[in-house]
Amino acid sequence: MNLGWLKDLTKPFSTTLNAVAERLALRIGRRKPNLYVHFDPVQTVWCIAQSAQRGGSPVEYMHVVFWADLNHDDPKQTLVIVNAYPEGTQPEMETISKFSIPPGSIVHEQLSAIVLPFVAKKGEPWIGKFILVDQFDRTYKTKKIKFKWVGPVENRVP
Repeated sequence: MNLGWLKDLTKPFSTTLNAVAERLALRIGRRKPNLYVHFDPVQTVWCIAQSAQRGGSPVEYMHVVFWADLNHDDPKQTLVIVNAYPEGTQPEMETISKFSIPPGSIVHEQLSAIVLPFVAKKGEPWIGKFILVDQFDRTYKTKKIKFKWVGPVENRVP
């Protein structure tokens, strides 16, 4: 008995199932790596940034800057950090230079973010977490870190 017609009948199903299986394998094979951020505590600061508005008063933004050593635990994949901002805020201007973290490497980078809304009080240190975003739009939260206020000191009369 010739069953060649049965093979032709099932071919569309096998093609679809193979595509699904390949995508599942790709997802399982590309797990989200752990990203490690080692802050330089001397150089973690925040202040106010301003932008001039035509015919109006300037707009104030929260500006956070820090240096850190970054690495991750994926032995094959290079991570590219494309964005960074304090938790609870949204970037208002692109201030980060995209950078790569190759497998098995530590990179020393300066990260900067100009954001709204304010999550800190002017004139005081701020303790918070940073969100870093990679090339696959995956987010990573850092541990809490203290950012020193480096803006102007308010004149207070005793």
